[in-house]
Amino acid sequence: MKWAFAIQRKIRLAIMLAVLMLFIMIFSLLESYNVTRISKSFNSIYEDRLIPAVDLYTIADHIHSKRNQLFTYLFTDKISSTEINRFIGEENLKMDKLISKYENTYLVKAESNYLSSLKKNVRDYRRDELLLIKTAEENKEAARDLYLSTTVHLYNDLNKDLMRLTQVQTRVGKELLTESKKSESSSTFLTQLQFVIAIILGLVIMILIITDKQVHIRQEKYNLN
Repeated sequence: MKWAFAIQRKIRLAIMLAVLMLFIMIFSLLESYNVTRISKSFNSIYEDRLIPAVDLYTIADHIHSKRNQLFTYLFTDKISSTEINRFIGEENLKMDKLISKYENTYLVKAESNYLSSLKKNVRDYRRDELLLIKTAEENKEAARDLYLSTTVHLYNDLNKDLMRLTQVQTRVGKELLTESKKSESSSTFLTQLQFVIAIILGLVIMILIITDKQVHIRQEKYNLN
């Protein structure tokens, strides 16, 4: 009977040991999942938020440069029509590459809408640029009036689009950072749980060893008697 009791006890302890091992495996998988989520969040912050934010700033810089050069062409005699056409053409190519690059990143719904508005206003602004240059070649005074009445408003619309896109970048970036912090907290909690389970596991192993020795000693005494 003592042997049967000892065996049953060992079986119970072995089952407990297996359950603890299973919990450790599950927690390890969950922790690995959290680490993957944190990695994805930080990659997204860098690739889909930080770099595109820099690209938006660069797009804004190209727009400002074109506006300044166009203003100089219309209101001074420092730039010829050939020079302004070449400059605007080069800036447009750079902007197209940046907008295409931005379009290929992960975009939330609001971001897609603002980007569509930006692309439309960029097309309208370019149309006005060409019209202004063509008009200025014949009558600079008329081109200046056209610039002040229409083109300035388009420029303001472009600024609004860029500002809205930047705000979305900031908001989504904060959301990703918050998600990363939650995953980090969860990972820390799982690590602490694994530590507690490891202690319990060690105690179970000690109990198994002590129990086995006691049974062995009793068996020896029984044989001597």
